Amino acid sequence: MARRSRTKRPFSIKYVPVAIDGGPDQVLTVENHTDVSVLPTLAFTTRDIWGRELPNVVTQTVHGSHRGGPLLPAGGTLRDILRFDGPGARDVRVIDVTLADVEEIDHPVLEADIKSVMIDLDQKATDEPADFWGIGLVNPNPFGVTVRISLLEFEERERDYPRQVIDVATLEEDVDLASVSNHVIWLPEDVRGQFHEVSHHLRQPNYS
Repeated sequence: MARRSRTKRPFSIKYVPVAIDGGPDQVLTVENHTDVSVLPTLAFTTRDIWGRELPNVVTQTVHGSHRGGPLLPAGGTLRDILRFDGPGARDVRVIDVTLADVEEIDHPVLEADIKSVMIDLDQKATDEPADFWGIGLVNPNPFGVTVRISLLEFEERERDYPRQVIDVATLEEDVDLASVSNHVIWLPEDVRGQFHEVSHHLRQPNYS
């Protein structure tokens, strides 16, 4: 009997409640295995370590993937960070994710990922909030892209619980990055040292 080959799903989803590499906790990654760029809207069901549903927990996302804001490019990846509120929020370890809506848009396939990093005064990458004076952006692609930048503050680690985002500062204007370019954004003095992470997501392009 001939074996049927498995058809790859158009999207795959991964959730990591606690990072093991020192990165942010509660990270959701969505991969697009199609040749079409989309604006996905995600819906979430939260569960505890035993798989029991936590119906009173409200899920929000840093980049707004629960509202359909971030762009998921063809063949690319969307990364978002979740925050849980309400009774049982501390018990969330598993989430069920469904695509509530998918809007197709015109956007080229990324040849390489856009990068955003915290930088110090010497424009070197840093993971120390005290040295976080600016944002370094890299677009290695042969076309311009538009990104939205957010600065994240996390709570102190408590026991083995995931660290939640407690404050998000999003730049008022999206950033247009030219093809194959680097860009630096210096932080205002009143926010230096307050945030622990910089994160970005693609938006529908302002570039043509």
